[in-house]
Amino acid sequence: MSAAGDRKQPAGRADADLGRTLPAWSLRVAFAAVAVPLAWTAAPSGPWPALAVLLTAVAVAVPRWRVAWVLIAVLAFSTLLEPGTVTPRLLALIAAVQLLHVLASWMLVLPPTARFQPAVLLPSLRRFVVIQLPVQAGAVVLLLVARPAVAPWLAMVSGAAIVGLVVLLAAMLLARPRA
Repeated sequence: MSAAGDRKQPAGRADADLGRTLPAWSLRVAFAAVAVPLAWTAAPSGPWPALAVLLTAVAVAVPRWRVAWVLIAVLAFSTLLEPGTVTPRLLALIAAVQLLHVLASWMLVLPPTARFQPAVLLPSLRRFVVIQLPVQAGAVVLLLVARPAVAPWLAMVSGAAIVGLVVLLAAMLLARPRA
């Protein structure tokens, strides 16, 4: 190994071999930047917005507790408390919930003191767009054509799916970590 390879870069500077890098804590900032406004706009009134902000703080502080997915479940469940009509808020919630999932996954694998190349995020961002295009179109169609007689059935299926997700997440949160 050459002497040039043994030199350490000063903190905050990009390594010449890596190119441009970002601090991993910026993913936590991005998570909070999506979650907090979503908590205040997507969750109905009552305790939901404050609970969502509290869960956001815990998810950012300790990602390994997987509280981000509890936050996602709370936001999804809170939408069942309002009538299901097509609104920009509902469509934003659909996209934001997936974005929160992606950001939370990245927070799990990158310690806040690490640095990463932004290009490594591109495959996940492409998947996000590829998934959201048909999902958003489907949500608009479903919500526009759903008759009042069908809406309670859809709400019950959605509620059951959310309860199942919460049970699955609770099992994951309570499981002992593997060594």
